[in-house]
Amino acid sequence: MTTLSPASQKLLREIARRDKGHGVAVRYAGRGRWHLDGSCNDYNRGTFPPLFEADLVVGWDEHDDDGPLSITDAGRKLAGELDAEAAAQQAAKKARPKPSAEGAAAQRLLREIAKRSESTLIYSDSRGRRTWSLGSHDGYRASADTWLALSGADLIHIEYGFAGGRRVSVTDAGRKRLAAGR
Repeated sequence: MTTLSPASQKLLREIARRDKGHGVAVRYAGRGRWHLDGSCNDYNRGTFPPLFEADLVVGWDEHDDDGPLSITDAGRKLAGELDAEAAAQQAAKKARPKPSAEGAAAQRLLREIAKRSESTLIYSDSRGRRTWSLGSHDGYRASADTWLALSGADLIHIEYGFAGGRRVSVTDAGRKRLAAGR
């Protein structure tokens, strides 16, 4: 659809939201970044030139600060297309099925937890993914949603500690499920 970087696309969409016909004031935010009035985001200097080169915005110039930044008709049209695409992606993401306690990943996690004789620590992934590991940072790993699906089905018990630690153990219902081979 477009050759703009994701950062430039985000900036274009922000300009389209902010420009109500009079342009948007741009202020220097330090360290090579610029801030749009009324926005919470700062944008690197390199995100602006592709918008000017594609004639999506006009006006403001970082060197002489000669007025507000305005979106063109082509820019507004592209921003609308990008918004529609983002809305479709968000709807598709919400439509995806959530992990179930009946799924293969959940059953494997239940078996791994049951191998432990006592409650075991759960470790969160420190790299920003929503995964939890069993027993150590290198232990059996599954998505947090899978853990919560098992907990919601009362097959495991997650004990939340005072200092943010979590421990997990299999419930009686979970042991019955494992014994039945389901």
